[in-house]
Amino acid sequence: MNRIAILTLAALAFAGAAGAAAPSVPSFKDPLDLAAPATALGARMQLAAVTRAGNRLVAVGIRGLVIYSDDEGKHWSQARVPVSEELVAVQFVTPEIGWAVGHGGVVLHSEDGGKTWVKQLDGRIAAKLLKAHFSAKAAAGDSRARAYLNGVDLNYQDGPEQALLGVWFEDERNGFVAGSFGTLLSTHDGGKTWESWMERVDSDDLLHLNAVRGIGGNIYLASEHGTVFRLDRNKQRFVPTSTGYGGSFFGLVGQGNTVVAYGLQGTAYRTADAGATWQRIDTGVRSTIDGGTVLSDGRIALVTQDGQILISADDGRHFRPVAVRSRSLFQDIVQVGASSVVVVVGSDGLQLAGLE
Repeated sequence: MNRIAILTLAALAFAGAAGAAAPSVPSFKDPLDLAAPATALGARMQLAAVTRAGNRLVAVGIRGLVIYSDDEGKHWSQARVPVSEELVAVQFVTPEIGWAVGHGGVVLHSEDGGKTWVKQLDGRIAAKLLKAHFSAKAAAGDSRARAYLNGVDLNYQDGPEQALLGVWFEDERNGFVAGSFGTLLSTHDGGKTWESWMERVDSDDLLHLNAVRGIGGNIYLASEHGTVFRLDRNKQRFVPTSTGYGGSFFGLVGQGNTVVAYGLQGTAYRTADAGATWQRIDTGVRSTIDGGTVLSDGRIALVTQDGQILISADDGRHFRPVAVRSRSLFQDIVQVGASSVVVVVGSDGLQLAGLE
C-alpha cells in the first residue's frame, strides 16, 4: 500500500465518521478551494512526510494539514494552508523557502519557513497546461504528442484526480514535481510557471513517478517495474536505469554516488555508481518501506509500514532494526538537529525516537 492508498483510506475514514455524526450532508466544496480545517491535534493526525526548514521541523498530511515545531519536535503549531487536499511530500531549499505537494495535483509554496502557504498549481491548471502543450506539439507534427494527449485526456477526464507524489528543487528557482500516471512538471522561476516534462521520461508507458530526489548532483525518479530514472543533463531527459527488480519503488535516499531505492515488501536496491549497476539489499523486513533520510553522521535510516526503523552504518549495504516506543504505520523520518533523535511520522501522527 503506497501513500496514495494510505491517505485516501484515511480521508474516507475521516469523512465517514463526520457523516455519521452529522444529521445532513453539506453541499460539496472542492478541497482545492477549501482551507485546511483548524485542529489542536495535528501531531496525532495522519502525517505523510516531514522535513527540516533550517532549525524548524515541518510535517504534512491529511486534509491539507501542515504543522511545524521550533523546539526540536516537543511542541507543534498548525500552519495556514489554502487547501484541504492530502499532502504527501515537502521540501525546503532554505530555512524560509519550501514547497509541498499532494492530491488534486496541488503545489503549495511557503516563504516563511512553513508557517503560511500559497497555492501555485493544482490539477485543474495542470490539465489545461498539458492539453495545450501536447495539442500544440501534435499540430506541429510531433509523432508522439497525440499519444501523450490521449493519456492526459484520460488522466483528467474526471477532474484533477492525479496526485503529485514528489517534489525536488535544486535551488529557489529550479525544481520538479512528479506524480501518478507519468505526471512530471518543471519550473525555472520558483513555481510561478510550469512546463511539461512528461515527454522527457524515456518510457513507453505513463508510469507512476512515486518520488523525485536529488542525490550527489544527480536527480532521480522512483517508479514502477523496478525502474529508477536518472536525469541526463546533456540530453535533458530522464533515462531508465536497470535494477533487476519488477515491483514499485516508493522512495530514494543516499549521498554521493550511493543511492538506495526502496519500496514494496521490504525491498531495497543499492547503487554505488549513480545507477550504472544495482544490487539487492537484504533489509530483514517484509513490510513496505515508505521513507528514508541520511543522518548527519552519514548513517541511512529507513521506516516501514509495520512501524520499524532500520539503520545502516555502512552506506546502505546492511540495515539493522532499532527499538521504537510505539509501532504504527510509519511513512517518513527526519533527524532532530545533530542529535541521535529522529521524528517519525505516519498513521498515528508523529513520535520522537532515539537511534542509540
